[in-house]
Amino acid sequence: MKRGNKVILFMSLCVISAIFFLGCGGSGSGPGAPGSSGSADTGIVPRVTVVTHSDPNGDQGDIWEIDLVQDTCTGGTVEKWGNDYAHVTFHGDPINPNVPSTDELFVTNYRVTFFKVNPNLPTIEQMSFSSQTGIYVLPGEDTGPFNFLVFDTGRKIQMQNDLNNLNQVNSSLLYNMEIEMWGQDKYGNNVTFPPIEREIIIADFDHCT
Repeated sequence: MKRGNKVILFMSLCVISAIFFLGCGGSGSGPGAPGSSGSADTGIVPRVTVVTHSDPNGDQGDIWEIDLVQDTCTGGTVEKWGNDYAHVTFHGDPINPNVPSTDELFVTNYRVTFFKVNPNLPTIEQMSFSSQTGIYVLPGEDTGPFNFLVFDTGRKIQMQNDLNNLNQVNSSLLYNMEIEMWGQDKYGNNVTFPPIEREIIIADFDHCT
């Protein structure tokens, strides 16, 4: 074979090889739990395994009743009332179970958004938080539960005022709540965690004992 033909054949093989590797490799969102991304870079698929709700009256399980008003109980005492939290447990699945991963993921910020079921209801301001510390996911095991503030007293008071203006303060209000979380692994690669969606009922619940 002539030298010129050898050069052309070599260059052709290089081009074919480059196309093959770019098509089969490369970076991307990769596999992950629904709503998650960045798993191909981190090596871990984050999953949310358990979500529960708590308020000052204790653990409410996966029941999302938000007490809007602090009532005065018999004898002049007041019911326990305050912020509401989501308690989230994560699990990290290695992308390749045959290759043990030593990576770990950290939640760095999260956002809580409320969607009206009835368009005539008051708008609830979105909650955004950054610089979360101590919230992490390890490969091959459960971690948590970790606390996420999802409804604070300031929003409850604002909603009382909004409802008074609408003459709906005694109504039960239905909203859809979404918790979105973002983070990084220990190498600085970004990851999006699967979102949490719950239906919440906001009303003046009686927690007097």
